[in-house]
Amino acid sequence: MTTGRIPPGCIVAGIDAGRATDRAVDWAADQAALEGRHLHLVHGTEARPAPGSASAVTVPADAWGLASELESTGRAILGRATTRAVSRHPELVVHQTLRTVEPGRLLVDLSVDAAMVVVGSRGRGHVLRLALGSVSEDVAERASCPVVVLRPRHDDSPHDDVLVAVDDPAATGEALAHVRFALRQAAVRRQPLRLMLTRPDERATATDILSADGPGLTAEREALLAVLAAASERGTDVPASLLVGRGAPAECILALAGSVDLVVVGHHADHVPGRLGHGSVAVDILDNAPATVAVVPVG
Repeated sequence: MTTGRIPPGCIVAGIDAGRATDRAVDWAADQAALEGRHLHLVHGTEARPAPGSASAVTVPADAWGLASELESTGRAILGRATTRAVSRHPELVVHQTLRTVEPGRLLVDLSVDAAMVVVGSRGRGHVLRLALGSVSEDVAERASCPVVVLRPRHDDSPHDDVLVAVDDPAATGEALAHVRFALRQAAVRRQPLRLMLTRPDERATATDILSADGPGLTAEREALLAVLAAASERGTDVPASLLVGRGAPAECILALAGSVDLVVVGHHADHVPGRLGHGSVAVDILDNAPATVAVVPVG
């Protein structure tokens, strides 16, 4: 089931019956309204196989009855989510798609024409993620557009800034796609940007976050200004704080994640299986950040 013609450039939100869906719908609806885009609500009815399970599936005797029940439940989930989104933004154009397919695969397929994909997260942590798998991580690994994951927050206090980090100050072009995305989000949300250059320091006993205006950091400040200039788009005027993080990149980002509204990280968009795997900065952030996380494909 798809309602009407789906235009390119929608905000796509993957929804299910879980509690995390409400936050994803709210965030996606707000984002679509901010950017003047259509909202596309998506539900896949096929269960995601557990890692290591046999590929063969035993078809129940009442397969048609089960399929009908799943479709009925899916329609109800989509109807509830649509009502929630329109109640927040009555002017919003909302599309629905219900398909008998694994949710992660469906979202990856739709990401080709989407502006971004939004999914909720149950915050299971690294151990359970390895055991049960993660739709949000699978989508972030394989999607063709930015994927926003609504992580559980430790508190409900408001936060403003958008945080993005770079570890290669000489990066240009598509390697700065995540910085451009962060700048656009800061601009549309009218929020300040925090741009951080991370520097691994094996001698450090703890992560150290410094202002790039501090003494002895002239080279780092100049590098950050160059990154900002290279990533900025015409008409984008965002107040930015320039920072230097000394320590592992993921630890530097996580040290600030609890005090910002959105964390933006990049991952190489080469679609190599397992690229977004154990040890990846993006995975560390998705597992542990107490903030909303956007994973952006970079060249």
